Amino acid sequence: MRPRRWVAELLFNRLITHVPSNTLRLTALRRMGLTAGPSVYFFGGSEFLSPHNLTVVGNCHIGRLCQIDARGGISIGQDVVIASHALLITADHDIQAPGFDGRLGAITVEDRVWIGSRCVILKGVHLGEGAVVAAGSVVHRDVEPWTIVSGVPARAVGKRSPEQKYHIDRGPEWY
Repeated sequence: MRPRRWVAELLFNRLITHVPSNTLRLTALRRMGLTAGPSVYFFGGSEFLSPHNLTVVGNCHIGRLCQIDARGGISIGQDVVIASHALLITADHDIQAPGFDGRLGAITVEDRVWIGSRCVILKGVHLGEGAVVAAGSVVHRDVEPWTIVSGVPARAVGKRSPEQKYHIDRGPEWY
């Protein structure tokens, strides 16, 4: 990571994320390379690693105290809700490698996905359109569209109606 990018990321994650202004947080992340469409709301306290590898199409809420690790790349669609304390982690280590080598893998979150509080989404996972990840779940495999998953590890527990019509077009500025 270039020294300037590292310093900007550190300042954001230790200071700016705690300032109660979505506009300020979003502007700072865009200056660090985030690609984000309209109506994107990042609630206070969330940390971002490698925001230049993060794309948010738009109409998205990311709750308080999340960690969005985009070192391996993260793509988030429209009308997505990621509840507080969620972790999206695109890196791990090869426990069999003699050097405990690091590995990266992208995460894809399609439109109308809902990720509950305290979920963990691991590298290489693709969450299909309309999928729901129940609170506290750990997802290490792809989730089919309109499927509800729950547990550790997450397993399919139901289906969601694809007749969803909600549209996230606003959120709090001062939070």
